[in-house]
Amino acid sequence: MIQESRFRPAWWLPNGHWQTLYAAYFRRVPCPPLREETFEWPEGDRTRGFWSGTGRTGRARATVLLLPGLEGGIRSPYIRGLLRRLVHDGHEVLVLPFRGSASNPACGRLTYHAGWTRDLEGVVGRLLTEDPERILAVVGFSLGGNMMLRWLATDPRADRIHQAIGVSIPFDLSCTAHGFRRGSGRIYERYLVAGLRRSARRHLRSQGHPTLDVRGLRRLRTFLEFDDHYVAPLHGFQDALDYYRQTSARPILSRVRAPTLILQARDDPLIPPACLPRESEWGPATVFEWSEHGGHVGFISGAWPLWGSAWLEERIAGVLSGLVRSPGNLSRSGRAPSC
Repeated sequence: MIQESRFRPAWWLPNGHWQTLYAAYFRRVPCPPLREETFEWPEGDRTRGFWSGTGRTGRARATVLLLPGLEGGIRSPYIRGLLRRLVHDGHEVLVLPFRGSASNPACGRLTYHAGWTRDLEGVVGRLLTEDPERILAVVGFSLGGNMMLRWLATDPRADRIHQAIGVSIPFDLSCTAHGFRRGSGRIYERYLVAGLRRSARRHLRSQGHPTLDVRGLRRLRTFLEFDDHYVAPLHGFQDALDYYRQTSARPILSRVRAPTLILQARDDPLIPPACLPRESEWGPATVFEWSEHGGHVGFISGAWPLWGSAWLEERIAGVLSGLVRSPGNLSRSGRAPSC
């Protein structure tokens, strides 16, 4: 089902560019208390998660998994802001940065890609083994939303998810990558690919690779080039287009059965409207809520300049407010990472 959002942007952030930039660079959100947990995997690799909150009485209403966007993590304002709000509401929250990102360096050969669901599969399995009655929700931002949808469509355990929420998702990776080649998209692309090159350089220097060379990263300036010359060979895809075809969520959206809400803006400067799915592509359990404005993971409202209100956090918290878990103490111990 497709419905129109009630979001109204701040008058001083009139377009998608300002919404996106303000939310990413001008919001100042304090770092909430965090506890780190390392998840060990059978192949010998591991991934880090960051916990916060056990509810005001020591018992969480629900466990909410947050999947950041490209190269995002616990330093990202949208993650910190939502984390604080959900903990305040009594939820337990687990942030899962991508394996190989700055917040979660990989200790093995493989890093994340757009369709990487292995860590999410393992973490959900671990949580349900620890507590079969656990109330679970997942919130995926941007690339994390694409991963979330692919997992929801392919993993049998996805029927244990009580609520999924996706924000500013690049459903069609080929369409989105080609969209960056037009207009202002080139500016965003240059910045984002530079961050990917830094992560790739760090990983290759740490782990090495039989065919990939750190020096070759310097000439990669676009997503198509980076994905063709680095991501595809690293993960066994034929090329960038084969990678996009196999990892985009759009072809399998109809298979999502968990209750899912998608929040998307038409003025998203990173995802052209032409790349958004049609109503016929969605499954019956999904609500696609679109807004004319909001940018990319923005959705900032408020009447006072430079004093924006995070409407996105309010919307997500409102959707999750109905989740209530059975009694049980979910407190965890661990060292507190710095933000």
